[in-house]
Amino acid sequence: MPSLILRPSHEDTQIALAPAALLDASGSQSSAPLFDHLMPLNQLNSLTHVKSTNCSYISIETLSDTMDTNALIDLVHEVQGAIWVDKINETHRAGRLCEWVSTFHPDKLLCKLEGTFHHGAFNAGVKMAFNDGMAWMVRFPRVGMVCDDYTDEKVAMEVTALDLVRQRTTIPVPRVWAWGPASSNSLGLGPFIIMDFINGISLSDLLRDPHAECPTRVIREDISDDDIGFIYRQLANFLLQLFKLDFDSIGSLPSAQAEAEDTTRSRPLTFKVHHILQDGGVDTFGDRAQGFTTTTQYFQYLAEQDWEQLRHQKNSIFGKYNAKTKYLAFKVLKTFIPDLIHAKYDRGKFKLICDDLGLANLIVRGKGDFTVVGVVDLEWSYIGPAQLFGSAPWWLLQDRPVNTAWEYQDGEPPRVASRYFKYLDIFVRVLEEEEAKLPDHKEKELSCLIKWSRESGAMWLHMLLSSGFNDHHSFPFVQLRQHLGTEWAKREEELDDEEEHTAFALQKITELERYDEALAKLEENKVLMDNGNMTKEEFITRALAEGDYFSSSKGS
Repeated sequence: MPSLILRPSHEDTQIALAPAALLDASGSQSSAPLFDHLMPLNQLNSLTHVKSTNCSYISIETLSDTMDTNALIDLVHEVQGAIWVDKINETHRAGRLCEWVSTFHPDKLLCKLEGTFHHGAFNAGVKMAFNDGMAWMVRFPRVGMVCDDYTDEKVAMEVTALDLVRQRTTIPVPRVWAWGPASSNSLGLGPFIIMDFINGISLSDLLRDPHAECPTRVIREDISDDDIGFIYRQLANFLLQLFKLDFDSIGSLPSAQAEAEDTTRSRPLTFKVHHILQDGGVDTFGDRAQGFTTTTQYFQYLAEQDWEQLRHQKNSIFGKYNAKTKYLAFKVLKTFIPDLIHAKYDRGKFKLICDDLGLANLIVRGKGDFTVVGVVDLEWSYIGPAQLFGSAPWWLLQDRPVNTAWEYQDGEPPRVASRYFKYLDIFVRVLEEEEAKLPDHKEKELSCLIKWSRESGAMWLHMLLSSGFNDHHSFPFVQLRQHLGTEWAKREEELDDEEEHTAFALQKITELERYDEALAKLEENKVLMDNGNMTKEEFITRALAEGDYFSSSKGS
């Protein structure tokens, strides 16, 4: 039976889930767990310390970002996630999960679980089938992967985005049947969305190389250019529809009431701000009530998030030299933002942006038919700058160019670089062809913006501003420096304050030493937990008692 697989994310360490238990026709349940962690918790620490590999493409499923995530926080989140899994399994064994889902059916019909428990980086869900032929995807944010303080908002924003897209485009997104915040979930499993189940196959699964020695998200090389063009053409059509939607200000998606009142939008819950908070422990929101009236203001805010993460995350550097060079690189980067703003779009109109929208969100008919039948997972959606929407896409090869698979080796660009530029040419071509079919096709606004982003170098800035855990050795950072050439070197020389940079580096080295001591202590407690001498709950309590390493540092 074809099934929807919620895409694995570039930031997610994959946790395989066992098949979901099935219900018989009467609705009775087996006692088998819905899903389990395949990877033992005592192996988790290795995920944040791998620094090298013999593979030509580094596996982003087993390698941390160039700037490490905070392993102290990671370990606590993994244990919190395990506790949540235990709770789901107990809910299933007690027969409450299907009973709860049935309460949302118009006729209160009984349902049964079908297939596997689908999982992505941030969500886990299960297909529920009713005897009237209706099938739903019941989905929850994954505890440990989504910040507890923002799970309700994350779900609410995705529902708002889905409703907006359904009402104003022909993009095949699922219909939402029910949703609610954590307080409305009687099972105690957190906020939820219940939506149509879309039969098909995840395009991401079909595009990966199943035989790769070191698996990555990068599209396998035997996909034909014709197939790539066919896929891109469909996504280009979707993007053209979204680009027609105009908004007056940057910020969170409004409810219908807020839109009618034309109030100032709060600062958005983006992929980047959440990633830095959840995996780095640094709150870079600032005052969310302070909105933005221009693209320039918003881009300066995004660049400041990298700066705040570097300053406040305890393990944001590897050593003294690394600290000094990162510090200087981020200082220089901020000075170029005004130079990379498209004047026509600085003050709007603004667009609906989904930070994680790409090939992995597409559900297609099957292995031999790449026709898109569904677009899923519109989380991290908000209103943002048109030039950020109309930028050379990061997703052309599925993997984000900020990831380590794209790093230069001995001064040489990665193998994927030439493929990226080739695929960018294909995408622009099919986008222009789709634009030509539109009634107002003469201006070709979206394709012109994308070509401008390439010619100006702004595309590389956009990739950096949309991601956390940035590093000055990443592919987009190197590309931007090369594009700016001598001007970058000139500003670097002007801003190179050895005394200031050394003081910063010494401060960060002290923080890193304290961090390593705290991590060693936490690892000792983890051993006790693994050996059954400490409960998961006790492990978390002791970890949180460490104080500032687990409370979110405040940034801008």
